[in-house]
Amino acid sequence: MNDWLGVDLGGTWLRWGGASSGRLRLEDRSPEAILDHLITVSEGRGVAVSFAGWLCPEGRRVMQGPNLGWVDVPFVEMAAARGLNCHLENDLDARAWGEYMALETTEPRSLIALNAGSGFALGLVVQGQLVRGVHHRAGEVGHMPLGPADRRCGCGDLGCAETLLGGAQNAPDRFDDPSQRQAWLDLAARIVAPVIAALDPHHVVGVGGILAHRPDLLRDLEQEIKGLLPRRWFDDFSLRVSVGESLALAGVVDLARHSEALRNGN
Repeated sequence: MNDWLGVDLGGTWLRWGGASSGRLRLEDRSPEAILDHLITVSEGRGVAVSFAGWLCPEGRRVMQGPNLGWVDVPFVEMAAARGLNCHLENDLDARAWGEYMALETTEPRSLIALNAGSGFALGLVVQGQLVRGVHHRAGEVGHMPLGPADRRCGCGDLGCAETLLGGAQNAPDRFDDPSQRQAWLDLAARIVAPVIAALDPHHVVGVGGILAHRPDLLRDLEQEIKGLLPRRWFDDFSLRVSVGESLALAGVVDLARHSEALRNGN
């Protein structure tokens, strides 16, 4: 089996883990330039890439990467042509799986990773299985048309919820305004609560900069969600903060190993 290097490919930085962990600021965001960097840092290993964007159902092409300006990029095939073994995952799927691994449970459990960062989305693990969905879009609740109708989202549509809930189009100090803060809480809870009620997960974990740096907002969101859940069964609902961003790298490496084992019939 391959030795895998965990990589996080964002809009500004390329980060990698392992014994020689590091990061590189992206001056050239083209796929070719990034693959050249990956070949250098991989040192002969396969690269398991956590990517902020939408993948094809087979997980081999980047259909849209708004942070890098990519559209329909056959990234895995491009890597293979350079002799680089590459596994690609949506960044929140990788993070959700890393959060699940951190539970160190021997029994199948369900977990929702609630991401409020540049965008707004959910990563879903149900009874020990990562849920990607038939279109590889499971958990993309931030693109429901529940936001301001005149705001264009990074996906190209108007009115996506994450134009209000995400940080990409909003000033960081908006949470100092009580009315804006409450509008954020109302919409976030209204979107997330039905998913929690439907899946009845063991754990809901808050990830992303908006929640990681605002513990008071996390607690208020917990109460807003709890107020929308069926009281009879969810009286003990809690929303906890993640233990760290490095879990995405652990998650994507483990997913790469699983995928390789399946290809090899193991």
